[in-house]
Amino acid sequence: MANNILKRILHKISRQNELFYIFIFVNLLPSLFLFITEPFNLAEKVALITIPLAFLLIILSLSKRVGLIQMILLPFFFFHAFQLVVFSLFKEDVLAVDMFLNLVTTNASEAGELLSSILIPTISICSLYMLVIILVILSFKKNLSYSTTFLKKNRLVGIGMAIISIPLIFFGKDLNTNDSSIQANIYPINIMYNMFFATNKYIKIKNYPSTSNNFSFNATRKTQEEPEVYVLVIGETSRADNWQIYGYNRQTNPNLSNNKSVLHFHDVITQSNTTHKSVSILLSAASAENYELIYSQKSLITAFKEAGFTTIYLSNQAKNGSFIEYFSKEADHVEHYRSNNSIKNNFDSILLDRLQYYTSSVKNNLLIVVHTYGSHFYYGERYPREFAKYTPDNFTRIDQNNRQRMINAYDNSIIYTDYFLSELSKILVRSGKPASYLFISDHGEDIMDDDRNRFLHASPNPTYYQLRVPLLMWFSEKYKSTYPQKYQQAKENQLKPIASNVVFHTFVDLANIETLYLNQENSLVNPNFKIKPRMYLGDHDNPIHFYKTNLKTQDKLMFEKSKMSIE
Repeated sequence: MANNILKRILHKISRQNELFYIFIFVNLLPSLFLFITEPFNLAEKVALITIPLAFLLIILSLSKRVGLIQMILLPFFFFHAFQLVVFSLFKEDVLAVDMFLNLVTTNASEAGELLSSILIPTISICSLYMLVIILVILSFKKNLSYSTTFLKKNRLVGIGMAIISIPLIFFGKDLNTNDSSIQANIYPINIMYNMFFATNKYIKIKNYPSTSNNFSFNATRKTQEEPEVYVLVIGETSRADNWQIYGYNRQTNPNLSNNKSVLHFHDVITQSNTTHKSVSILLSAASAENYELIYSQKSLITAFKEAGFTTIYLSNQAKNGSFIEYFSKEADHVEHYRSNNSIKNNFDSILLDRLQYYTSSVKNNLLIVVHTYGSHFYYGERYPREFAKYTPDNFTRIDQNNRQRMINAYDNSIIYTDYFLSELSKILVRSGKPASYLFISDHGEDIMDDDRNRFLHASPNPTYYQLRVPLLMWFSEKYKSTYPQKYQQAKENQLKPIASNVVFHTFVDLANIETLYLNQENSLVNPNFKIKPRMYLGDHDNPIHFYKTNLKTQDKLMFEKSKMSIE
């Protein structure tokens, strides 16, 4: 077998003109996929192919030495392979800024779990490019040359094609965003731009400690008769459609569905489908509409500290070098229960003992931020076996044949989240203090829900299942009697359309903290709450109306079926 492949390779090397077009094809392969998937009009679809083809013809014609130019271009094979793996996962779009940032903010155990599930397409794609790399090296070593006539012909064709094709980009447009720039839409120029944008953003994130150093909320709070407790629970990869209290036909919320002190908000979307951006929005006054604030302002943890609260940050997630990690360091006490390289899986219940400890031992006002691991893939690792209500729940491959097993495991993880929140409310009741918790998931998840076979989250274009998230608020009886107007206001806002940028303002207002950075129009417990157009934070940190984020017909039908507002 190996000998036959080697013979074929050596045969191709002796036919150098064919090698030229093989090099053209492997470099053009991602553009061919983009031609099929991207939401462009005809002019730009043509430009997607002809512009990169034109420049490949010109560039590969610059040297008579076979393989020399392609050897110089070998680093692009990494991007080509990465791009094709993205296609295998999300079925569309180019390598996004967030994907480059995810490379440096995703811990090793998470990456290992994901790669093990897409091992076959990844190995296949890498094998293709490794084979071409062998062709390049052997052809170069054999010292073959193209004829001058052959190179001149291809160079002239490339120049002519470029002259005709480049104007097409100005007649074309993305049918969803109306963006018609070369840097946004033409591969591989767009991924070079995205990598530059990601690098610049990463530098700005690393400079955050200095750019936010002098910031203050100037937050204050009036004294009260007894200390109070507020817990913000950030869920992970939990989509509302698999929650019983949102109408799901399985009993995934046996505790929450019977708890009259829990309010669930029906129509909620996240402003980002990536953890590092969505959680930073939950914890700060920044939003899709004004995300630049993130680089100069601190989180709600500092607002609570300035108002005299003891602040705790408990996490079952690993540190990742993003704003989440910087925000956590603002707390008086920080505890992480997952390391970057550890393969040990801690269930979220590991945080309950710490919640009990702090609520019983801290005597003054208390804020606890809890970052769970929730329903993050691999789903079956997120709950103890006694919570495996739906079986079979084990799977090794991601495909439609295993979808029911995947759903079973995912639903079991929601049951475990239900248990976690139920135990949390018991801890807060035992404290005997006015108390409240707010739960929201950072984003949702695709689980091969329709004919697109989309899977996971953080795709360049979100889907209905990635956007719609659960948001719950629980109030102790003491809180309701102390602040009846806030509880009543929350009840009145349950059916209103909400985006995740309300969390910071709601939570600060919930605790009666006064600061100029509180926007009452974004607080669910304030009579001044106002319905606004809901925005999504685009890949280049630009605000986009969530309904114009390249949602497909299947997504729009689900928003309609769920009776969610599209405003």
